[in-house]
Amino acid sequence: MARKIIMTGDEAQYIERRGANSVDDDREIRMEGKHARYEENGGAQSTHFPHQGSEEAGRQWFEFLIGRGFIAPDTEQDCWLFQMGFSVNQPAEVRPVEWLKTVETARLMLYKVCDGLLASGSITKSRIGELASQCFTKQGEPLKLAKPRKENSIDADAIEQFLPME
Repeated sequence: MARKIIMTGDEAQYIERRGANSVDDDREIRMEGKHARYEENGGAQSTHFPHQGSEEAGRQWFEFLIGRGFIAPDTEQDCWLFQMGFSVNQPAEVRPVEWLKTVETARLMLYKVCDGLLASGSITKSRIGELASQCFTKQGEPLKLAKPRKENSIDADAIEQFLPME
C-alpha cells in the first residue's frame, strides 16, 4: 500500500526531509489547519569525504576531537561519521561540524584522516579543502583551509600523535 497523505486548509504545504537511505512506508498522514505543513525531501545526498576506514576509527577520532575541544561538543556523531567518510549511512539532518581550534589544526587533522586516500590518489589536497568548506564551519562561516604553515602547539602535536586503534 502506498503512503496516503490528506492535508486540508489554506496554504497547506508538503515537503519531507529524509536521508538518502530512507525507505518509503505506507503510513497515513492527516493534517488540518490554515498553515498545515509537512516536510519531506528524500534521496538528497549531502556532501561528504570519500568512504574510508572503519566506523570504529571514526568514533575514536570523534571522541578525541570532542575530548580535546577541537569540535563543538554538540556535534552529532552520526553526522561526523558520514561527512568524514567513516559511514555510508546519511543522517536525516546533516549539519556542518563546527571547528573550534586553529585552521592549521583542522588542516592537520583532515590530512591525517585522509592520508590513505591521499597516498592512493583517491583525493587531492585541493579537494580536501573544497570538502572542508562544505562539511566544517569556523565561527559560523565555511572553514577555509590555508596553505600549510608550521604550527608549534600542544594541539598540533596531539593531532600528529593521535592514532586510532582498529
